[in-house]
Amino acid sequence: MSRYRLGVDIGGTFTDLVIFDRMENVYHTKKALTTPHNLAEGVLECIEHYVDDLSEIEYFVHGTTSGLNAFLERKGANVALIVTKGFRDVYEIGRANRTEMYNIHFNKPATLVEREHIYEINERVTFDGSVVKPMDEENLLQIIEELKEKEYDAVAVCLMHAYRNPDHEGHIRRAIEKELDIPVSLSSDIAREWREYERVSTTIINAYIAPIVKKYLKILEQEVEKRGFKKDIYIMQSNGGVMTSKIAKKLPLQTLMSGPVGGTIGGMNLTKLTGDKNLICVDMGGTSFDVSMIINGEPDVIAEINMEGFPILSPMVNIHTIGAGGGSIAWIEAGGLRVGPKSAGSTPGPACYGKGGKQPTVTDANLVLGRIDENNFLGGDIKLDKQAAIEAITTVADQIGLSVKETAEGICDIANAKMADAIRTLTVKRGIDPREFTLVAFGGAGPMHAVLIADLLDMEKVFVPSVSGTFSAWGMLQTDIRFDTVRNYVATKGQVEMPEIESKYKEMKQESITVLNQQNIETGQIRFQNSIDVRYTGQEYTINILNDINNFEQIEQDFHKAHLDIYGHNNPKGEIEIVNLRVTAFGDLEKIEYVKSQEQTEQQATPKSTRNVVWNNLEAETKVYSTDSLVNGNYFNGPAIVEDKNSTLVIPPKHYIHIDEYQNIEIVKETAEQEVLV
Repeated sequence: MSRYRLGVDIGGTFTDLVIFDRMENVYHTKKALTTPHNLAEGVLECIEHYVDDLSEIEYFVHGTTSGLNAFLERKGANVALIVTKGFRDVYEIGRANRTEMYNIHFNKPATLVEREHIYEINERVTFDGSVVKPMDEENLLQIIEELKEKEYDAVAVCLMHAYRNPDHEGHIRRAIEKELDIPVSLSSDIAREWREYERVSTTIINAYIAPIVKKYLKILEQEVEKRGFKKDIYIMQSNGGVMTSKIAKKLPLQTLMSGPVGGTIGGMNLTKLTGDKNLICVDMGGTSFDVSMIINGEPDVIAEINMEGFPILSPMVNIHTIGAGGGSIAWIEAGGLRVGPKSAGSTPGPACYGKGGKQPTVTDANLVLGRIDENNFLGGDIKLDKQAAIEAITTVADQIGLSVKETAEGICDIANAKMADAIRTLTVKRGIDPREFTLVAFGGAGPMHAVLIADLLDMEKVFVPSVSGTFSAWGMLQTDIRFDTVRNYVATKGQVEMPEIESKYKEMKQESITVLNQQNIETGQIRFQNSIDVRYTGQEYTINILNDINNFEQIEQDFHKAHLDIYGHNNPKGEIEIVNLRVTAFGDLEKIEYVKSQEQTEQQATPKSTRNVVWNNLEAETKVYSTDSLVNGNYFNGPAIVEDKNSTLVIPPKHYIHIDEYQNIEIVKETAEQEVLV
């Protein structure tokens, strides 16, 4: 019987589960410590907490960090790169620029493939796709012999102008696969657009993580199949959609931001419930702090990102990540207190976890300040050691001459300032005023810091979802299958040839249909969204503009407006140039509607207890509430602590709290009328 729909998100410290039980018509949630030695163990522990027979699962969507971790920790595959003869140094030279011009200690990141592992093949295709030098078959066979001899884990292929004519790349892959059983990544599959260095970088990253992602997904597939699950596992993509694990093995690049994106999609669905169309979504777990945006009800998706110094040409939700989480370690440098980016992770974890950790973390600081209950952390699943936290913080407090509580509050203040700066990077740096947005906080530690961060940014409203601790996993259950395609087409508005544009759109749609059909989506169920990359003639970078009916007068107007919104200026008389055509295909999946609360009361909430909490270096008796007893219409004022089995909400003084009809928590700065509730 098909009974359960579940989403699982792996974080650096915790693995989160959200499961919908059709029989009981209710959501359940679960957190378990992440198991870095075998990520599948943590996933299975979460699932088996509720499900004995996995054949009862009808839908399983998963956000994996296996590829991202391999990339960030430089533990990816041993990759060989094949390029057109004469272009061996494209990857190493890059754009020959310094991203930090005035940093005298700046060093370019080490390449993922060293020059000795780059092979040149004698072939050449021109910019229009014409073959001017056929493939040298003898040269190809020699390269394959070297690949065998050096035992590479994966191969990346990036030939000149393969975005126009991919035949040579396809021929190389077929030849390699006849002789070797290793993943082969083609630039024409991964990034079918121009800009040679960016295309090479993107293809290499795909190859670099391919064996790791493939191995992890294979283990997970085998383990759930043993337990009765025979259907497809769906994997969250960086672009905000999902794909089957079969497709994910071929396009592992799309799993890089697989986990954090779930929260962004959850935020998009919140706009339908709350009416707030502009959201800043913050996900704080044990290891990192991720920021993304919902603008006019849609996630902020960009066609290119830069990760760890490497460009990636692939549509992704725009997420800015810093090393600031509950496990971020506090340390002393040059007599000053620092926090992060190094994290205690899940092993050994913060000192208060009692698993051998000795270094002070943000979680230890919150425990010392009274913001966390040592006996009720994660609903009592984990008993915290407050004395161990005090001892850990003492090690840095003694070095800077402050008390333990002063140091603990300093640790939290520094972490909050870093997280506020991360939000400014994604907003103010782009001309966006964060005060015009609602802050949506989730993750195990997000609600603990959200209101304090909002105060630093002068934001008026904070929104904490009812499943905040596992919100990214919940968001994964609210999305559809998605597949993005791109074709290079360069022309000014006056040079546009409609038959060629229509032909390319038709070609992309057919490619999308083929991929979605492989994922059990019938052709009639597929929705398409056309868009176009536009720039002013002579510029380097483009802006993506929706293109519903090939009306280039409208496209031009939309581009001028978008350029003004993003950069603060435009040139309405300037000539525009088209660079790429894009198609996004969606396959609708079933979603479970958020159920409204049947209970309602417009009365002040009753706290379950009180405890002493430190606010601005002063200890004060603070009311403690439980989400189990809060119902639609309840309200109260800060200072307050709200405990949930998966997270804790910290509300400083001078804030007003209200529970809505979906059990979500709204926090706004107090007005004169609300102050009478205190």
